[in-house]
Amino acid sequence: MFVSTAAAMIFTQLAGYGAVLIDGIITSRALGSLAYSAISLLGPFTGIVLLISNAFSVGAQVVSSQAVGRGDRDKANAAFTFSVIGIALMAVLLVIVCMLCPSELFKFCGITETSHPEIYSYMSDYLKGYIPGIPFMMLIQIIGPVIVVDMGKALFTSSAFLFFVADIIGDILNAYVFHGGNYGMGLATSLSYMMQFFMLITHFMRKNSYFAISLKGFEASQIAEMAKAASPTFVLKLATALRDLVINRINIYVAFSAAAIAARGIQTDTNTVLFCFAMGMGKTLLTMSAVFYGASDRHGMTRLLTCAAKMAVVVSGTISLITFICAEWLARCFTSEPEVIEFAAFSMRCMAVALVPDNLSVLFQHYLQGINERKLVNIINFASRFFIPVGTALVMGYYFGSKGIMASIAASEIILLVFIVVLVVMRTGSVRNFTLLPETFGGRESDNIYSSITSMDDVERESIRAEKFCLEYGISSDRAKFMSIFVEEMAGNIFTHNKPKLWNKLRADYRLSLNGGKICMTLRDCCGRFDPSAFYEAHKDDSPDSLPGLKIVMKLADDVRYFSAFNSNNIMIYIDAEKGDR
Repeated sequence: MFVSTAAAMIFTQLAGYGAVLIDGIITSRALGSLAYSAISLLGPFTGIVLLISNAFSVGAQVVSSQAVGRGDRDKANAAFTFSVIGIALMAVLLVIVCMLCPSELFKFCGITETSHPEIYSYMSDYLKGYIPGIPFMMLIQIIGPVIVVDMGKALFTSSAFLFFVADIIGDILNAYVFHGGNYGMGLATSLSYMMQFFMLITHFMRKNSYFAISLKGFEASQIAEMAKAASPTFVLKLATALRDLVINRINIYVAFSAAAIAARGIQTDTNTVLFCFAMGMGKTLLTMSAVFYGASDRHGMTRLLTCAAKMAVVVSGTISLITFICAEWLARCFTSEPEVIEFAAFSMRCMAVALVPDNLSVLFQHYLQGINERKLVNIINFASRFFIPVGTALVMGYYFGSKGIMASIAASEIILLVFIVVLVVMRTGSVRNFTLLPETFGGRESDNIYSSITSMDDVERESIRAEKFCLEYGISSDRAKFMSIFVEEMAGNIFTHNKPKLWNKLRADYRLSLNGGKICMTLRDCCGRFDPSAFYEAHKDDSPDSLPGLKIVMKLADDVRYFSAFNSNNIMIYIDAEKGDR
């Protein structure tokens, strides 16, 4: 579940940044450096747009995913819908500002018509073409992650590829066929966002879509929840902006040559692309950890965090090795000046050393957001994006000049990882408990049964085990038998009605838990979508002899909840432990 979803998220991150990178190359070569500079100078404004979008997106992801994990569809949809409405209103406000106050906007970016008239006109042209795409770009940040959760990662990946191809084709046609200048470049980006958006909303036209526009079940407290969930993202972006501002000034102050400053820029651009891998895995872990947190699944959370860490080490370690070996060749892709190549190759090798600890820290920060550890993640965010890198750059820049600043990126990531380990030990008293989950999370270990079911023999074994578990806790014999039937019927259906995939055998993760006076059976499988409640409602009036097992389950269970997430079915069946026999 994690690997396939992370791969999709990484691809979409790369597609977005790759399109921006190619945008710059085409604009620079076809329209000149002034045209490219004008687009680059709008960076502070586009950064604000992304900051607002990401804040709404993360808030929606965390709150809706936790609701999904509890099987509360109304709450999940309410959080999603509120975020869509909120981001749409913010988009309208930004469009109005762009249309009515462009000169103030450019002044914010450092450009006025009197100081730089040649660049001002280029910026004005690009903004006019970019404005129509702002609402679509912002809405994509909200609906994209939700679609990935709702069994739609293939659609999300395809939409990112569509944006990438459409943007590049649009830029080429504008530059060499229509000669639309910077206005055409902005319009090409807007049209590409529109195409991606309309492709994505087809997901919500499906009958089996879990998410829909609905405020049913909305509560005012969800606004505060989403704001709190989004706060770490705001702190991270703010700290990053301050870091870049300060370190750039330090680099200018200690740089021995213009080549060193150029090399620092190359390091930053390359790091942005390579950071897509960490960000893709981090966004996946954020949403998945929120789902598992909502389901109070300690065992699943531990497995998830372990899987994510292993993938981060393997992927970032491989990229690190390739980058280190090919550093000089990569530098030559940017420039042919020997001095710049020397500095850039050195900076890339420093960056390669930093990749593994950087990926691990990014993953842990997103995980903390998913489990509502906001105070701790805010401390780590400011340490990772401001205090540690700036302090390290100051010290190493003072003693080693520009090369010291370039090397500080590796040193600061290693220091950060040590800092995180120290925080975890201070918090838990152990270097092993990186889940940071309270002892009461998911109930006592003795109140849970975990198992992986891979055959009908396992189904029979767990069915018997479920009945014994219930009897040991004083549950009546009838209700213990009910749970045994539930396991046999629901788990057995997985192996009766599905075929193994080419790369993997059939498997269901099974959990039986006792908590708060209820016994809950949870089954998770990666087979075709199957909602037992919806299927029962559609067929309950069929022949009395059809679906006898499912009908027994639906009639005897006190509560049946279902959600699909990350290409998996998740079924939760509850019975009240304290009710008498029926």
